[in-house]
Amino acid sequence: MAQMDTTSVPIPSRGQRIFLLGAAPSLTNGQMSSAKQDVDGVPSAKKLQSTGQNSGNQVIAYGLLKTVQFDAVSWDTRIGPERVNAEYDVVVIAAANFLHTGFDFANMATFIEATKLPCVMIGVGAQSKDYSTDIALMPGTDRLMRVVAERSGLIGARGPFTAAVLARMGIHNVQVTGCPSYYMGAKPHLEIRKPPLTTESRLLVNSSRDVVSHSFDREHMIAIVRGILATAIERGADFVAQSELPEITIADSIDAAEIERNLNEILKNFPAYREVAPFDELFAWFSRHMRVFWDVSTWYEAMKRYDFVFGNRFHGAMIALQAGTPACVICHDSRTSEMCEFLHLPHVGLKDVDKVNVESLYDAVDPSAIQARYRQLYPQYKKFLKLNGLHPVLE
Repeated sequence: MAQMDTTSVPIPSRGQRIFLLGAAPSLTNGQMSSAKQDVDGVPSAKKLQSTGQNSGNQVIAYGLLKTVQFDAVSWDTRIGPERVNAEYDVVVIAAANFLHTGFDFANMATFIEATKLPCVMIGVGAQSKDYSTDIALMPGTDRLMRVVAERSGLIGARGPFTAAVLARMGIHNVQVTGCPSYYMGAKPHLEIRKPPLTTESRLLVNSSRDVVSHSFDREHMIAIVRGILATAIERGADFVAQSELPEITIADSIDAAEIERNLNEILKNFPAYREVAPFDELFAWFSRHMRVFWDVSTWYEAMKRYDFVFGNRFHGAMIALQAGTPACVICHDSRTSEMCEFLHLPHVGLKDVDKVNVESLYDAVDPSAIQARYRQLYPQYKKFLKLNGLHPVLE
């Protein structure tokens, strides 16, 4: 099982008082400290809920805070907007795929409106099956984007598609930055190793069944998700779960009965997995190879032990690349495609993958292209932070 602690980002010696909305960097109660928090006894469902239903969201906020100076930071909304207004200097929003038909951010909009603070939103993304910029946003989400646009110098968008969606809304103070997790190393270079891939190479996969419903091609996505699992079992790979509770519960558990219950739940909701292997073989593999990380620094260190990471989770690939490990994303919708394309990260489109082939995915990794794009974007991100009144710690 994965080790779980909440080692916090070291607090820089000077900077602003930041109130963080959106993604949170750890499972603490909203304050950074040097103490570790024991989360082993916390139910998996509660831990997942605290991450916004995706442990990968922690990577976004962690990466953002690694790049700016601050004297204090909190994400405890229970203190209310009046205290935030009095005790903090700026509201910083670690954003994800906010521009989606199913999301309503009315509560966040109301919270920000109740303060008089400037706002900085970084990493906002649009999610669409067909790249149409005419996304029917919920009223609360529309209101959020407009209040943030009024209170910020520039909004940081994940890619050109998101910028086009915002432009259609009449919001033009936008810079395409990618995701803040891309800059979490806070150094002007990103080094990726790429040794020869062999049968002895240690592999890690990441995948989610829930991406099927919003992928470019539902039936093809089912086949690819099934293929990722089949390849993982065949190659003895480990699997990092990020967003689905049954997989996460298995990763957290050592109880055979609990593992069996959750595996049956997985097979009930995704019967395509039954085609991969008999139940006993699936049970044995799920018991040994499922992982989950509740702390970004632990996740980062673990990625150094692998030779190649692949799957359909963007932040699962991002944290591997940050650790210097080759990684490739199988892009299933606009949110993953636009980030990978803009950042020049290794990826293949869903329509270009007939079946999961480890060697072909590994061939897509070009460390020199990754490094060249990073050197180009790094100083632009630094300027973006300064234009928004933040103090970067980027070298």
